[in-house]
Amino acid sequence: MYQCPVCGELLEALTNVHCLRRHHITRRELIADYGSPKFVTPKLTADIQKWLKNTQIITKTDFDMAQASARVIIGKKG
Repeated sequence: MYQCPVCGELLEALTNVHCLRRHHITRRELIADYGSPKFVTPKLTADIQKWLKNTQIITKTDFDMAQASARVIIGKKG
């Protein structure tokens, strides 16, 4: 991930869209004025990993139930 040199936001890539919307200058102007974005590797602490696991939107059970329901519905139509 890259960190914007102006606002510090983590991005997959520093784009013109980000630069124009957030800073009202082009990517080229931002780099000329503030330097290149810094490449960073986010560290997943145990707390963050636990939070990600607990806030998972779709669990395996949810997926399996939806698949089973879809098979039943498709079976009734055929």
